[in-house]
Amino acid sequence: MRERPERIGKYQIERELGRGATGTVYLAKDNFGGTAVALKVAHREMLEDETQRGRYRHFLKNEANLVGKLGHPHIVAVLDADVDAEPPYVVMEFVRGDSLDRYASPETLLPIPEVLDIAFKCCNALDYAQRLGLVHRDLKPANLLRPASGGVKLTDFGAAISLNSQHTQIQGFVGSPAYMSPEQIREEPVTHKSDIFSLGVVIYQLLTGALPFEGENDFATVYKINYEEPTPPTTRRPELPKAIDGVLAKAMAKKLGDRYDSWVDFAEAIAGLGQHVTKATADVDENRLFRILRGMSFFQEFSDPLLWETLRVGRWARASRGEKLMREGTPGDSFYVLVDGEASVERKGWELARVGRGVTLGEMIYLRPERKIRAATVTAVTDLVVLKIRSDALRTASAALRSQFDQAFIKLLVDRLDEAGRRLSEFDLSL
Repeated sequence: MRERPERIGKYQIERELGRGATGTVYLAKDNFGGTAVALKVAHREMLEDETQRGRYRHFLKNEANLVGKLGHPHIVAVLDADVDAEPPYVVMEFVRGDSLDRYASPETLLPIPEVLDIAFKCCNALDYAQRLGLVHRDLKPANLLRPASGGVKLTDFGAAISLNSQHTQIQGFVGSPAYMSPEQIREEPVTHKSDIFSLGVVIYQLLTGALPFEGENDFATVYKINYEEPTPPTTRRPELPKAIDGVLAKAMAKKLGDRYDSWVDFAEAIAGLGQHVTKATADVDENRLFRILRGMSFFQEFSDPLLWETLRVGRWARASRGEKLMREGTPGDSFYVLVDGEASVERKGWELARVGRGVTLGEMIYLRPERKIRAATVTAVTDLVVLKIRSDALRTASAALRSQFDQAFIKLLVDRLDEAGRRLSEFDLSL
């Protein structure tokens, strides 16, 4: 375990704020001004490797060159730097809050309106940076801070390239692969449109809890970025307004010419989404819904993160007494989890069963995708509350969630076979 230094330069170290692969950020105090600051310093082993040392110092010089230049309410201010010190460091504005990577998984997503607000403000901040000739090149949730007071602060311009600078810039494969644009991956020249692509990836993840391009390793991820189209975000999270699909598809277009021309255009498209976010969508009490699912036997083996992902994949719906939830012989593309109420399952006019809370209905549509015709009719005996899950949405969910649903369905089918066997044995005994 690394020892915390007592002082770096003129700054008194208070405590550690965060630690990454290349460096540590400390909360420090400027004894001259008496203000709290965030001080970033490289790990010692980074500086002991000759190749890594030169590269990291270059990143720090990038940020040092921005001291006093980035005056924007949604960009963390760079206050001081000393790249010749041992160890070299950069001093930044201290932001009380969290980085957005805390809100990039299915169980921790922020409300949809807040994500759209963050996206709009990021567009404004990056438009400002572009006018200074800067391309960030490393946009990701970890480099976006959410102040306790609200809003967003963009940080870490270490990998940024200055299109106006006469100084040598670090070229090549710079950034985090999952968030890179196709041209970054190909090590081609980058522009603000590369950042537009990366911000599109970030917004997608903050809205769905999943990356649009995600492989088993970096090579597979890079291949998907270059050649595959992402699953529409509304497929992963049906309550999102449909217009989001088109906005993010344009931001993450493979070809530069198909993306937004400017940050202003992207910001206007995001602002236009606000009219599609209904109050009902914004006010859903997901904590209450989570507790309901947690109490159901079908979801007993689901971990909390997978249960949250289930909430994102599904959509809550109601059916009135007497309403047909599904009809025998008609096409279907989804199955249901009965959350509250009682339903009748019928086939060829005969009632097969009456079912209640915790039962899945129509799951064979998912288990046998080659046959999309309903095998039974389901009618609401009482008013129903159901979780509707589209089969294609589940198929594009995480492998862990698909595996957990498969296990739950197998258990369900075994239980049904046992019940059928029990009834058959009772029938035989009665003869």
